[in-house]
Amino acid sequence: MPRNKISDIVEGRILQLLRWGYSQSLIVNILKLDGIHVSQPTVSNVKQKIGRQRNSESKIKIFRKKPSQTPSIIKKVIEKIDVKEPPTQRAIAKDLHISQSTVSNIIKNSGFTLRKKQKVQKLTSSNVMKRGQRSFKLYRRLARGRYKNFITTDETWFYLDETSGRRKVCYIKKTDPDYDRMIIQQNTSRPKGFMVWGGVSSQGKSTLRFVTPGTKVNSNYYINNVLKPFLTKDVPRLFRKGKKLKWIFHQDSAPSHTAKETIKFLEQNKIHYITPQEWMPASPDAAPMDYSIWGHLKQQFNKTRIDSIEELKKKILYEWRKMSQTYIDKVLASWPRRVLKIYQARGSHIEHRL
Repeated sequence: MPRNKISDIVEGRILQLLRWGYSQSLIVNILKLDGIHVSQPTVSNVKQKIGRQRNSESKIKIFRKKPSQTPSIIKKVIEKIDVKEPPTQRAIAKDLHISQSTVSNIIKNSGFTLRKKQKVQKLTSSNVMKRGQRSFKLYRRLARGRYKNFITTDETWFYLDETSGRRKVCYIKKTDPDYDRMIIQQNTSRPKGFMVWGGVSSQGKSTLRFVTPGTKVNSNYYINNVLKPFLTKDVPRLFRKGKKLKWIFHQDSAPSHTAKETIKFLEQNKIHYITPQEWMPASPDAAPMDYSIWGHLKQQFNKTRIDSIEELKKKILYEWRKMSQTYIDKVLASWPRRVLKIYQARGSHIEHRL
């Protein structure tokens, strides 16, 4: 059934009130006082169809007053955000007496974007200088697929309290909140855990070696319990004599790695390695085990509750065996690019540049 068409007189009254800036609901009430009964959708329909019904040259446009974006306001917004610790957009809007959407639009139109800060290692001025000086030479050793000749190694800690399977969020009823589920009690005692050594290469993974809890990892322990088993068991398996591959050993600058006894052991066994003078200090962002492999391994435990040290060891071994060579190759392929980024950043942090 077709709708009743309003008269030209009523439509003209509605158009006039719209031009004066009255809201649609107020127009309905004004017309009602004059004995004219129209609905708000009818007023809206007249507003939307202005021009098509009246055959006017241009459609009448009803604008809300736009927030002020004067050069002075834009300058003040930019001054507030272009700092290391900027205030929230809400605080900026309140301080400048403008809307939050205006602040957001000014930021967007001025070429700024909001980014989450990255947690990075602390770098001293000496660290930055050495990273800048040594990075390009290291990049040349890794570039053009030469990273495939390396086996990169490292140690890390695994803790039992990191594998509780607890999430950092929860849901509660507004009417009957269970506040107990909103807290995570922290264990103030020293967490149970152990150190693990491992390495990866384009040829495969090393065997994981667990450090006995309470043991001090000095050069003597490192040589006898890590390097010797690595050379006698892992190297023959990963780098067979038939393969024409001159492998190179990589480790970071831990005290047990750079000790004179360790360096002497590597030299005596004619192992090609990155020397402490060649490696960049404080550079987990350039060590594949640090920037990816260990993190990937630990991430597998977030969904599982593990109650004992032995169970944790079994889980680590299982996930280590399960880690695919495809994933390892992808991690290693990003190694040269990361080192080059450090050179381009003159030794500074690179996480936010990746």
